[in-house]
Amino acid sequence: MNVTVLILALLVTPAQNLDSDKQDQLFTKDGSILTGTIIQLEKDTYRMTIEGIGEISIPADRVSKIQFKNLATLITDAGVSIEGTWNLSEDGSWSVDNEIIEATLPGNRVTAINPTPLKPPTSSQKATFSLNGSKTSGNTNTTSAVMNVDYKFRYLTHRFVSKIDWAYAEDNDVVSKRSTGADMKYDFFPEEDWFLYTNFAARNDGFAGLSLRTTAGVGAGLQVLDREDLTWSEEAGISALNEDFKTAADESTSTLRIAGNAEWVLGEDRLTLFHDHTIYLSIEDTDDVIAESRLGLRTKIVGGLNMNTQINFRYDSQPPAGFQEDDFEFLVGLGYSKSF
Repeated sequence: MNVTVLILALLVTPAQNLDSDKQDQLFTKDGSILTGTIIQLEKDTYRMTIEGIGEISIPADRVSKIQFKNLATLITDAGVSIEGTWNLSEDGSWSVDNEIIEATLPGNRVTAINPTPLKPPTSSQKATFSLNGSKTSGNTNTTSAVMNVDYKFRYLTHRFVSKIDWAYAEDNDVVSKRSTGADMKYDFFPEEDWFLYTNFAARNDGFAGLSLRTTAGVGAGLQVLDREDLTWSEEAGISALNEDFKTAADESTSTLRIAGNAEWVLGEDRLTLFHDHTIYLSIEDTDDVIAESRLGLRTKIVGGLNMNTQINFRYDSQPPAGFQEDDFEFLVGLGYSKSF
C-alpha cells in the first residue's frame, strides 16, 4: 500500500478518543499527524502501532517532527545509549529531558531508537591451517615441511577441540624426520567459567624411537578468560599413557595431565599471539615427564591469509637409549584462519 495514502487514512483526530497523554505523535512532511506508539527506528525506517490499525512503517525521510510520550532508548553513532522522553524538532535535532540529563543531539548522530536486541550466536567455529617448509640445493639437498591444523567448535555448553601436526624432512634424499600427532578433546561447561573434559591423543615419531604413543583421560578445567580478543584456559586431570618403542621395552603408566591454551588478538585482528602446552607427569615415577608446547605469532596479510612464526617444543625425560630428551622446531611459513 502506498505510504502516503496510508498516512492520510490514518490521520488521527481528537474524536478517536485516544489517551493523548500516553500516545506518541509523528508528524509527516505532507502535514499528516499519526498518534500511537513508536516502536523503533532502524535502517532509516520508523515502525509504529496505531490502535485499530496495527503496525505500519514510515521512511525516516518523510518524517518532519516527533513527540514521544513514552520512554525510548536512543543510540548514537558513538554507540552510546540514552533513555528518556525524546522529541524530534523540525530542524532535525533530537532533545531529551529525563531525571539525569538534558541533551540535544543533531539528527545525523542518531543511528537507532529502541533497536532490536542482538541475539548472541549459539555456536561458533574456527579453523586454522599453517604450512611451513624449506628447500635447498647445491652442496646439500634438503627438503622439509611442517603442517599444523587446528579446529575448535563451540555450541552453548559444549566445546570440541582438535589439533593435528605433521613434520617431514629429507637430507640428500634420505628421510631424516617424520612425525605425526593428533589430539582431540571434548569440554562440557556446567558453568561459564569451568568445564569437564575428556581427551585422546596419539603421536608417532620414528626418529625419536617412538612407534606410537597414546593417551586418554578425563579432568576439569578453568576458563580464565573468554573474550573475542583474548581466551585463556587451564586444565588438569588423569590420563592413561601407553608407549610402543622401536628399540626399547614398551611402557604403560597413569599420569597427571596438566594443559593450557591461550590466544590473544591484537591490532584489530592484525596480530594473533597463541600458546598451548601439555604436560604428563607419571604418577608411578615422578621423574618421568613428557611435555609438548607451541608458541607462535600469526600476522595478517589479507583476509584469512597470514604469515606464521612458530616454535614447537617436545620433551621426554626418559627417551630410549641413543635418543635426545628434547626436540625443537622453529617455523616460518604461511597460514590461513577462518571463523564461522
